[in-house]
Amino acid sequence: MTYHPPFWEEPKKMDFESEVKKVEGNKIVLEMTYFHPEEGGQPPDKGTLGGYEVEDVQKKGDDIVHHLGEHDLEVGDVVKGKIDGDFRYTCMRGHTGAHIVYGAGREVMGKVSYAGFDIGEKKARIDFETDTHIDKKKLLRLEELCNKVILENRPVRWKILDREEIEKSEKIAFAKEIPEGEKVRMIEVEDWDRGVCSGTHLENTLEVGRIRIEGKKKLQKGVTRIVFSFGEEALKRDYREERSILRALEALNTNKRDLPKKIRHLQERSNEMEDKIETLESEKIERELEEFERFGREDFDLLMQTVSTEDTEMLSHKAKDEVGEDEVMVIINERESLSVLVGVGDKVENISANDLIQTMSHELGGGGGGTSNFAQGGGFDEDAEKIKEFLIELME
Repeated sequence: MTYHPPFWEEPKKMDFESEVKKVEGNKIVLEMTYFHPEEGGQPPDKGTLGGYEVEDVQKKGDDIVHHLGEHDLEVGDVVKGKIDGDFRYTCMRGHTGAHIVYGAGREVMGKVSYAGFDIGEKKARIDFETDTHIDKKKLLRLEELCNKVILENRPVRWKILDREEIEKSEKIAFAKEIPEGEKVRMIEVEDWDRGVCSGTHLENTLEVGRIRIEGKKKLQKGVTRIVFSFGEEALKRDYREERSILRALEALNTNKRDLPKKIRHLQERSNEMEDKIETLESEKIERELEEFERFGREDFDLLMQTVSTEDTEMLSHKAKDEVGEDEVMVIINERESLSVLVGVGDKVENISANDLIQTMSHELGGGGGGTSNFAQGGGFDEDAEKIKEFLIELME
């Protein structure tokens, strides 16, 4: 194992000096660097090198390559490196937090395997290979266990082991993409989690501060992604959530203890009101359907009425029930988007409800359709009175 960067030993060291070893355009390789490259789900460190902003850090073989903008550095120069401590500490919290979450995953989901990991500035995610269905109760238990481990202030240690030993152990999280080699680096959260890892970590779990499980996402069969926030960002989210809860409690004039009872009461009242509204709307539609204008025709009666209701489904059901066997019924609903319902009785010959709607669509715009006995249309260019006149004249 030739790759052994100094940030493994001193992850909190943010200032250092080193000699420039290689220069290829904007790419700089040092004799030694504390900059962590983009690797293993951890983003590249931010900071400056010789006073120039480091735009990216990548690993190439055993070299760590620093990407700069324009610079005047040359081979042999001794330069000062300064790492963005806030960003590094965020990564350390996220990386250590991931080991805590993975250990909790074993407890909650049983047999799991590692399927991926990534750190963002506000959240991180870890992908579990598991057949266990993860519901909200399991997510809550996962969060509870994580924060219990944090408060227990467990030591976080690392050591170098034979790769073969890692591969054969089901107790150690192992990323299959790790390249072949005799030795690998293992991170251990005492009596909780062990996993192969090249990232920067804290010295104990207490420094993580807080973990919030933000949610899950099913990536594919057998693979579930758990998203979590950590440290200061997790606390900020707690405070935002608490402020929202306090506003809700104030609006409901209740307290946290009585909140579930208050919500159940409001749900019951809401259901009662919906039932009353539905009953009133039904009675209103029935009254309106009793006041049809009737136009006598040679072989049938033409019934027309203009109504106003949002419950178009109820209107349709009641309209079908109201059509007499020797009647053609037209209902124009003026609520919001104007629509027309046409019903044709079974004994009425040579008239089709669908044909009437199609004729209206052709002459007045709009569209719709249905069967010979019942059809609906909407989107017409004319108002209710013009449509009424059109249909009366059409069926003279």
